[in-house]
Amino acid sequence: MRARRGTEAMVAALAAVLLCGLLACTAGARRDDLPTEPRSPAEGATVADATAGLKVEFTCPPYHPTSYDEVVEKDGNGYHVMLARAADVGADGLLLAPNRLDIRDVVLVDGKPGMCTAAPDDADRGLLPTEPGTYWWQSYRDCATYLCPFGIEYGTTSAVTVKQTVCTANRGALSVARRELSTARAALKRKRTAGRRARVSRLQARVTVLRSRLRVVYRCAP
Repeated sequence: MRARRGTEAMVAALAAVLLCGLLACTAGARRDDLPTEPRSPAEGATVADATAGLKVEFTCPPYHPTSYDEVVEKDGNGYHVMLARAADVGADGLLLAPNRLDIRDVVLVDGKPGMCTAAPDDADRGLLPTEPGTYWWQSYRDCATYLCPFGIEYGTTSAVTVKQTVCTANRGALSVARRELSTARAALKRKRTAGRRARVSRLQARVTVLRSRLRVVYRCAP
């Protein structure tokens, strides 16, 4: 019985995919639902400082996650947004999993009806690119109709180049801390005082914290 049900489910999924192809449909829960579209940063834009995360904005109109008229998702419910290091997408239209760096639920943008952004992380940051370079981001939403057989409706991918990131910022801070530690150690060697020992201890602790952020927290390149 279980095998039969499994076969039936596979046949149904395949039929949905074939039907979508025959109808030449685009990703969408229903044809009368507005799509999710990227708005900011603009395609190909450069962001000078992304140390506090990348602030993205995209449309998140109400939509039908199923074929029932009375079931409507709104206020950003059902939406997600991701950041990846490459533009490649899979059969489901989403940026490929091996390249994904960050995936978030979304929140509404204050003062901009119908616009959403990535929900902030514990440090109140947006999508977090780690190293300078070009990234791609994409919004998408959950659905369960014949027009989205993979269970999602995907938006257009958008490229953005970032210059300053958490990795570059922490590398800079580590470089400064190491120089200060070297100076403090030299001063302590010339004359040992409680104040100078305390400064060396504080700087050693800061260097340890910054190295941990680079290697463990953000997994920055060496």
